Amino acid sequence: MKKLMTLAIALGFSGTFGVAAEDPIPQRQMNLTQGPDAVFDRPVAEIMPALAGATATGENGRIGPEFVFWGYRQSDGRRVFFFACAPQPDFDCAERVPAVCAVTTTVLATGEASGAVVRRTCRNIVVAGVGDVRPGCVDHVESASMAVGLVSCG
Repeated sequence: MKKLMTLAIALGFSGTFGVAAEDPIPQRQMNLTQGPDAVFDRPVAEIMPALAGATATGENGRIGPEFVFWGYRQSDGRRVFFFACAPQPDFDCAERVPAVCAVTTTVLATGEASGAVVRRTCRNIVVAGVGDVRPGCVDHVESASMAVGLVSCG
């Protein structure tokens, strides 16, 4: 069974962004171990045609639980990041795009794709059993339309 990850959505990314110090954006974490195949049921090159012929670099991360990104090297040698963000009523994914890169993030392409989203509900007080990965939590898997995009750094 595929492992799934939690994501969130926003549309209409364009242009170049610099990371603003006053934004309450969660810190970029480079600890994402699951690939896009945990979210999407088709190859990334079908979702984002600019990734045709690209190879994964393993530079994968997240910016909060709603926004994930995966590093690729395009066939011409350029490094890019493919990102995905899933639906959340009070969340603007565009605010997190700049945090993909340390200094300047340039949006190369955007779109939408259907993918698997996990909604996790957890209780505050629980009794954990042996082998419980997330005691007191229940995962609800659903299909959702996600904002996707391709960015470069520099």
